[in-house]
Amino acid sequence: MDAALQNPHSQLDIRRIKAIHGSNEPVSADTRVRADVVGSDKDVEAFAAAGELHSTTEIHNGKHIHGKVSTTSAPMKVRKHKEYDESAVVAKDRGEVMACLERTEGYLDALTKNGSSDHVVYTESPFFECFRPSHEVFDFLDTLTEQNPQFITKYENVSVTHEGRAIPAFKISTTEDPSKKTLYTQALIHAREWQAGAATFYTMASMIDDLRAGNEAASSLFDKFDWYFVPIVNIDGYQYTWEVDRMWRTNRHLTKLNGEDVGVDLNRNWPPEEYFNLDPSDVDSETYPGEYPLSEPSTAGLFDFITSLESLSGILDMHTFGGQVLRPFSNQPGSGAEPFGSRMRALGDSVGRALSTQPDVHYQSETGAYLYKAYGCFDDGMFLQYNLTVPALTIEVEGGDFVSPQSTIRPVGKNIYLGLRQFAHEALEYSKLVEQV
Repeated sequence: MDAALQNPHSQLDIRRIKAIHGSNEPVSADTRVRADVVGSDKDVEAFAAAGELHSTTEIHNGKHIHGKVSTTSAPMKVRKHKEYDESAVVAKDRGEVMACLERTEGYLDALTKNGSSDHVVYTESPFFECFRPSHEVFDFLDTLTEQNPQFITKYENVSVTHEGRAIPAFKISTTEDPSKKTLYTQALIHAREWQAGAATFYTMASMIDDLRAGNEAASSLFDKFDWYFVPIVNIDGYQYTWEVDRMWRTNRHLTKLNGEDVGVDLNRNWPPEEYFNLDPSDVDSETYPGEYPLSEPSTAGLFDFITSLESLSGILDMHTFGGQVLRPFSNQPGSGAEPFGSRMRALGDSVGRALSTQPDVHYQSETGAYLYKAYGCFDDGMFLQYNLTVPALTIEVEGGDFVSPQSTIRPVGKNIYLGLRQFAHEALEYSKLVEQV
C-alpha cells in the first residue's frame, strides 16, 4: 500500500482501509493519508492529478495529514492539506466556542427590539456567531415559535432518546390546506457533526425571515408544502460532545464491542431487516448498528412519526462533512428501478448545483455506495419504506473537518438554504412522476 501511495502515477481507488485480522492497530476509512507518505502540497497535488485517489486514513505517531479531495473532475482538487493533531484542534476550537458563547450571552434578549420582534432578522442574530449546545438551540427555536405562531409549530415529543430526553420537531407552514405536500428534514443523527446542525438551524431561521418579509419565493414554497424539522436527533450524543468528547459520533446506549464501550450508530439502525448489518466484520466502534433495526427509542419513535406524516414527498438527512449530495443506495449498487433511478440521479444533481453557487464551493452528487457500502442507513431505509416513491437524500455539508470555524456558520447555512429550496422544487417534480407511474 505504501509503495503504491508513494508513486504519484498509481491508479488508486481507495474507499475503505481495514486493519489486518488480529491487528491492534487503529485504522478507519476517512480522507487522510500518512505524513511520511504524502509530505508536501506538491506531493498531494501529484496524487490528486494521477487518478482515483478517493480516501484513506492511517494514524501515524498521533498525527496525520488531513486532505479532502473531490472526485468530480480531473485533475482532482485537494481541498485541505495540513498537519492534523486532533486533540490540539479540538482544544483550540473548544476555547474559541466558549469565548463566543460568553461574548454573545444575552442573544435571546436581542430578538426583541423595544419590546417587539417585528423588525428582527433572525439570521442576523448573534446566535449564529457560535456553535450552540442543545439547550441554547432549543431556546432559540422556541423563541422563534413563540414570536411566529402563524408560521411555526413545535411538537414537544415526537420521539425520545436512550437517556430519556424528549426529541422535538418543528413544523413550518403558512396554511392548513390538507392538499399540501409534506417535507421532512433532520440533523445531528451523528453527534459530532455540529456544522450540519448549525446549517439546519440557519435554514429554519431563513425560512421564517423570508415569510415574515413576504418573500415571494418563500410564500410560494409554503403554499405547496408543510416542512417538518427535527433539528437534533441524537441529543444525548450531542450533549456528550459538549461535555466530554467532541468527536463522539454515536448515541449513548453503550455496549461492549471488542472490549470497548461503544454506542449505537443511529444511521445504521434503520430497516428493512434484509439490509441490516449484512457485513458484521465491517462494524467498528463508530458504526455498531444495534441489535436489530429500530432497536433504539429515538429511531423507533422517529420512524413512527415520519411514517405518520400525510402526503410525505421528500426526506433529507443533514450530515458533516465533504460537500456531497448522496442518494440511495448505500446498501446495494445502483440508484433503484426505473423510472425512479434516473429521476433520483437528476434530483441529486440539481440539488448539488444549487448548493454550488459560490466559486469555491462544489457539491458532488453520487450514490452512497459510490463512497462505501453501508447498511441500515436512514435514507436507504426511508426510500425503501416508500417503495422508491418518496425521494430521500443525505447532504454532507461543505467543509473539510468535523471541527469548523464558527465564521463558516452563516456562509454554509446560506448555501444549505438554497439547496433545500431546490430540493423542494425537485420533490414536487418527483411527485408528478410518481402520479404518472
